[in-house]
Amino acid sequence: MPEAALPRRKRPTQREVAGLAGVSQAAVSQVLNGGQSGVRIPDATRQRVLDAMHQLGYVPNVAAQRLAGGRNRILGVFTYEPVFPSDRRDFFSPFLEGIEAAAAELDYDLLLHTRSGTVQGGIQTARQRDSRLRLADGTVMMGQLDQRRRRDLARLIGDGHAVTFIGRRELPGCTLSYVTADYAAATRRAVRQLAAHGHRKLLYVGAEEEHESAQEREQGYRQEMASAELMGETVRRSRIEAPLIRAAMHRGVTGYLFENEHLAAAWVDLAQQSNWTWPGDFGFAVLGDPIYQTVLPEGWAHFQIPRMDMGRQAIQVLSALLDGDHPPSRCLPCRWVAGTSLG
Repeated sequence: MPEAALPRRKRPTQREVAGLAGVSQAAVSQVLNGGQSGVRIPDATRQRVLDAMHQLGYVPNVAAQRLAGGRNRILGVFTYEPVFPSDRRDFFSPFLEGIEAAAAELDYDLLLHTRSGTVQGGIQTARQRDSRLRLADGTVMMGQLDQRRRRDLARLIGDGHAVTFIGRRELPGCTLSYVTADYAAATRRAVRQLAAHGHRKLLYVGAEEEHESAQEREQGYRQEMASAELMGETVRRSRIEAPLIRAAMHRGVTGYLFENEHLAAAWVDLAQQSNWTWPGDFGFAVLGDPIYQTVLPEGWAHFQIPRMDMGRQAIQVLSALLDGDHPPSRCLPCRWVAGTSLG
């Protein structure tokens, strides 16, 4: 049975801040407006109010109070990974282009959040980050989640903040909204393409860190291998080394599926040092777009992730959540790109 979603709480109110600080709601208002009414708030009282705001994650939002439905018409974009490094800029750009286009169509502004702050000894507290996220009506999120991030995200959603992920993400006890690519179906097609080129022994080569999209790729690989009655193996490595290649080639493995182009490039280079080259000695496909470079080398078979459309539809799903709907998460097809690397 599907897990029940965590109940959402309303955003913290001025009344709750006043109760925690032990002051009147009027005093909280005075602190928020900077004493513009001429009423002086003692420094100790002001500090208690500020401490209560921080503890509750309260974000003053005067604009939203003036709008029907309490909306800012601002959506946040938050990533757990840097989105502008020179070596990965082209990978993230289509997501952001799709996000921007859909936000403009739906009359939303965008607020880009950085992943980590440099406060309190270099670590931004979860409450401080959550308070900043709540400046927006809801947030589109990208990037991988470790266990600490998953706990923080579960609390944020439980506190009532609308979140849609780009890429499938799972949280125990919490139903997440996401837009993803159909990595399993695309990988099944890659297996069929290798089989059509005569490969009967295949090897799936994945990164050591296994996340949701990697699980979906491997699942598609196993499903198609079983359906086609092919012989296959799976390995996960942080780096490719020559003994692994020699062992696979000596076992008669001729078809390879690489989770990313970094693994493929390392394998191709080391194999060539032992005088094994593609497409004569082995064939392969890359399971996705290039992450660490602009384009793949000519002839490399791969599938393309619908990144721009994923960004666009993530905004659409998030907007529907804010309107009170509960749209199902979406899974978009990938586009296959044939290549001579299949052998």
